[in-house]
Amino acid sequence: MKELVQHAFDFFGYVIPGLFIIFSLSILAVPINNIDTAISMTKKFDIGLGTVMVIVAYVIGFCIYPVGRFLYKTIGFKLFGNRILDDSNQTNLSVPNKYALLREHSPMNFKYVESWNIYCAMSHNLMVASLFFCVVSIVKIVSGVDTLLWIGALLTGIIIFLILTHRAVTYFHWAAYDINATISSLKLKEK
Repeated sequence: MKELVQHAFDFFGYVIPGLFIIFSLSILAVPINNIDTAISMTKKFDIGLGTVMVIVAYVIGFCIYPVGRFLYKTIGFKLFGNRILDDSNQTNLSVPNKYALLREHSPMNFKYVESWNIYCAMSHNLMVASLFFCVVSIVKIVSGVDTLLWIGALLTGIIIFLILTHRAVTYFHWAAYDINATISSLKLKEK
């Protein structure tokens, strides 16, 4: 089961955002006038090309991870607040020490914290992909191709960006709350 969760994280956290960025790049490179043209282009795909695309998408998704983390911790915290107070003065524990205590003394709670971290990563990587799509939409608007369509795409991309930023911040908070609550309620600091 653990491997299935890890593969699901890799797929949703890295591959899907990477594929979305590849899709956005292809919109810039290939003129698509209507849905029929887009569908006819997918018929040229084969297993080899699909495999290469998934590998490239994974690498792209892996590369955008730090960008997403930076964005949700700067923009996300400014928009939606950082409700985690620095409690290191109260517990005298650094974040790595907190994680070590959870791993050692409360593996079940550690799994929940890791789940929140996985959801946070998926959200912020998809957030970067939607931001990239917004940039592509702006390029299409400036180029004058189906301007109304691309204005709608840009607005949709911005809304998705904001939703995913909010989700990343929320999951970050849930992970931090679970860490602090576990350490406090199980008195792990004394162990």
